[in-house]
Amino acid sequence: MSMLQSTYKNEDPNHEFPTLTQMFEPTRKRTDGRVYVDTYDDTAMKLEEMKNYKPLEDESDVVDPYMVVMNKVNDGYCRLYGRGVTNRLIKKVGGGDTSYMIPETLMETFKANEVERNQLIEMKKDIQEDHEKMKAELEAMQIDINNQREKFEEMIREFREQQALEGSLVHG
Repeated sequence: MSMLQSTYKNEDPNHEFPTLTQMFEPTRKRTDGRVYVDTYDDTAMKLEEMKNYKPLEDESDVVDPYMVVMNKVNDGYCRLYGRGVTNRLIKKVGGGDTSYMIPETLMETFKANEVERNQLIEMKKDIQEDHEKMKAELEAMQIDINNQREKFEEMIREFREQQALEGSLVHG
């Protein structure tokens, strides 16, 4: 973010970044008394076009007059955005939006994903707690079954011993 952008953002009552149109004029001002190689006529004409721009009635999106007046394809960079910012990057991040902020729909998606992730984490914790509870119940059931089996085997041993004792009394 340039110093000029910071200045405009701080002066704005909503602390929003300046539009490209707001950035165009102060970055093209001429210093009095200085001699320039090129004329200022083209820049002055474009500034006037931006000030007088009226959006078409069928335009649903808010369009920055700079984008309409300049309508210029640049080789690998996008003017007034700073170094390294390309038209492709702007379209990818904001669909052509002139804001440096993350689009609201993208933030809503992040928030929704965060909520879903938290819900999944809670569900995982619940499932783990249920698993541990069922595992403890199963272990208790196995211990109970083993105890019952041992009692049953003891009863069978006692029964066989009793049968053997009765059989020896009858035959003996």
